[in-house]
Amino acid sequence: MVNYTNRVMTALESAMGHEIAWPDRQERVVNSAHFAGLGFLGCIGLVDGTLVKLSQRPRDDGETYFDRKNAW
Repeated sequence: MVNYTNRVMTALESAMGHEIAWPDRQERVVNSAHFAGLGFLGCIGLVDGTLVKLSQRPRDDGETYFDRKNAW
């Protein structure tokens, strides 16, 4: 399992900035309004529906990381 995790993380890191990017302030406002209309309050983005299990909650803002089933 660790090998798969490393391969996924390497692929994600190589795509940062051109394929994967954090939304800017205006995009966050627009995205938040859109997702709120779908019932996802506070959501500003998503990843293709693939669930990625975190080994632990992030130290900063860990309570904000959850999926559609409210599992982190």
